[in-house]
Amino acid sequence: MSVAIKEIKREIIEKLEELPRKDIKELYDYVVFLEMKYFIPRIDPAQVYFWTKKWQKMEREAEEDIKTSKVFGPFKSSRGLLKHLKK
Repeated sequence: MSVAIKEIKREIIEKLEELPRKDIKELYDYVVFLEMKYFIPRIDPAQVYFWTKKWQKMEREAEEDIKTSKVFGPFKSSRGLLKHLKK
């Protein structure tokens, strides 16, 4: 292992010690995804965020809101949206 990689790992560990617990969990989820991307090459690396547990939870919540009619739209224009918001 190169000296540069060892230094980067040391810096990562130092930064981890400063992070709040929830951020560490989110980072862990991201690392797991990075490991998985080699097994699932169809996923665009730019779309990594979508596959985190946090994002998937938000997706499920949004789907539930749509099913229970807690969202409105789509609107054909911004004027229609504004009209709805003024009700």
